[in-house]
Amino acid sequence: MINPFKHPYKEGYASRKKFVSILLFGLFIFLFLYLFKPFGLSQLKPVQQFLLTLGFGLVTTFMLIIFKYLLEPVVTRKNWTLGKSLLWVLFIASSIGIANYFYLSVIFHQLFVLKYFLLSIWTAILVGSIPVTVTYIISFNRIYKSALKEAAIPPEEILWEDEIIIRAGNPKNCFKANPRSIVYLCSNDNYVTIVTIKEGSLGKTHLRGTLKAAESELKKNTAFIRCHKCFIVNSEYVDHVTGNVQNTKLKLKTRGPEIPVSRLKAPSVSSRFK
Repeated sequence: MINPFKHPYKEGYASRKKFVSILLFGLFIFLFLYLFKPFGLSQLKPVQQFLLTLGFGLVTTFMLIIFKYLLEPVVTRKNWTLGKSLLWVLFIASSIGIANYFYLSVIFHQLFVLKYFLLSIWTAILVGSIPVTVTYIISFNRIYKSALKEAAIPPEEILWEDEIIIRAGNPKNCFKANPRSIVYLCSNDNYVTIVTIKEGSLGKTHLRGTLKAAESELKKNTAFIRCHKCFIVNSEYVDHVTGNVQNTKLKLKTRGPEIPVSRLKAPSVSSRFK
């Protein structure tokens, strides 16, 4: 069985995001202590409560800056795992607890008492566990998404025929072309219009027949998408998707109209061109 604590782990936050997270961590400590007033803080005067808890937030922020910017880059260079990361976080929390104890000692001019010293460390670990847990959840979610992206299945290979004959269900028709040159097909009543491109110029061919029959004749060429009851488009010529689910359209790389997408097909078509 794989030990999860030996699994490689690294946060990898950008410097700006790391600084923002440190500020948010310090803000959380201040707000949590000021609003909930645990550990006898409610016995102090309102002004003292505010200043004291603000001081805890500032001490926490200062300590995190030292650890995250000065010490952590050196400590986490090699073979950093989830287990080591948890121990490191525990060490940081304990250090913040020690700093908070000496902060209290200076404020209240008290002598060293082992009981309160240990209580200060335990308090820092207990209160800090909330934002740390949230941070780990966000970090794991980011790592998971990144792993999914890296392990994504490559796009399906597009298949082409060298030449295609489109009759659109009418034996009297005989349109021959390289399927790569077809930009899109559209239907109007009993006619199918085939729009092709050659040397940058668009051309149109009109056949009497149905788009459904033409779609069947194109099925071996996997780049073609039936995006609307009246349109089949060659995905190789799609530049991007515009609009929303109610009014989705395909913008082509070539000159020509935007191709409409039906509401039913909008989600699948949009996801294909992300």
